[in-house]
Amino acid sequence: LPATAPCAWGRLPGAPLFPRMTWLQKLEDLEESGLCGVRVCSLRSFQADPASGKEGPIQWHQTMGSMTLTCPLVQGNLKEEDVVVQASVCQLQVLVQNKPLAGLNGMLYGTVLPKLCSWRLERVAARRMTRGIDEAYQRSTLHIQLAKQGHRSWPQLWYAKEMKHPAARNGYAWTPAMEAAQDTAERTELVPLHQGLPRREREGGGLLFAPDDLCIAVDTLQDAKTMTLRVHFDAEALEVAQRIVPLEELLAADVLEDRVSIYLQCDPQNPILWATLSGRCHPKESSWSMSTCDRFRDRQQNSGAPGHALAIVLTKQKESRGVWEQPFALCLQHCLMLKNYDELADVSEALRADQEDAHGARLAPEQRKDLQRRLAEWSEERFELMPGAKLLPRSPEVGWALRDEEEY
Repeated sequence: LPATAPCAWGRLPGAPLFPRMTWLQKLEDLEESGLCGVRVCSLRSFQADPASGKEGPIQWHQTMGSMTLTCPLVQGNLKEEDVVVQASVCQLQVLVQNKPLAGLNGMLYGTVLPKLCSWRLERVAARRMTRGIDEAYQRSTLHIQLAKQGHRSWPQLWYAKEMKHPAARNGYAWTPAMEAAQDTAERTELVPLHQGLPRREREGGGLLFAPDDLCIAVDTLQDAKTMTLRVHFDAEALEVAQRIVPLEELLAADVLEDRVSIYLQCDPQNPILWATLSGRCHPKESSWSMSTCDRFRDRQQNSGAPGHALAIVLTKQKESRGVWEQPFALCLQHCLMLKNYDELADVSEALRADQEDAHGARLAPEQRKDLQRRLAEWSEERFELMPGAKLLPRSPEVGWALRDEEEY
């Protein structure tokens, strides 16, 4: 597949919500094997500091979105049914042959998403001496993958403070309704983790998120040697997303020498931005990170919340250094969030409450008629695309369609 070839990213019915490999990742594998001259970088994980550590027999490695634990087991010839791995939002429990495994039980430093955590046994054939007899057995190693609930680095694996873990505490309930809303029992309940890789799919099918559910703006910054692409998110919408899936499993970017695509992993066919660069970059020197930025905070539903942005830094090739007059030769962009959603929500909520009112006297007839008129006349208004960007047309059958560049 040539680097300049357009592709149609369309999600077919029944396709996995989180595809394991995009066509650019396949090119990346070919490049590493020396079978492809195209240079490409697929950005998927966010580096954390420290990247790894050891606590007792446990080796751990982390990114900003996951924590991977590795523990050798002294018991040989184990089967999966001999191991029970459970977790709550803030606790991990491992039983081997109905006994707690030393070093792998306790309160975690941070919080996790148990439904997205998993474990597996790795077996390696070995030999050992038992009472002078050389015998074959299987050495087992337990691997646990924890999906973090927040996008942050953990300095250690376990929560070591004397106070109760923050996620296991009850909130202050001032009313019976607040007391009833306490979810402490749900947060601290231990549930079995998935054995093997859990399926990253939404129950009943359908997309988990679309770019216009989260994104409020896209912009660029550049100097002579680098260009930074920033995708700005609504703070409240991003918080809701992180309760369901880590950002590492939500966001993705693919960088070639002359183009870039930024998209949601649950909706790769509908990129947030797909663009050809005005110059050329070094894909392998690309980096990304989540940062705070208040430039578009006035677009947020809650303008008092700090703004969050995904920043992707591209390093320009030597012959392309300097400030480009236009960052992109061609820029196609997904539509952004609604900016008049609050008006729709307020009108709909008022009419719904009036309809559910048993006495039917919540609204005067004139008020009800006015709200119905406003609802009928309402039309969506979205935030503006970045200057020079074109709205990516949507194919009704399979999603966004990237056609030949000459069409644009």
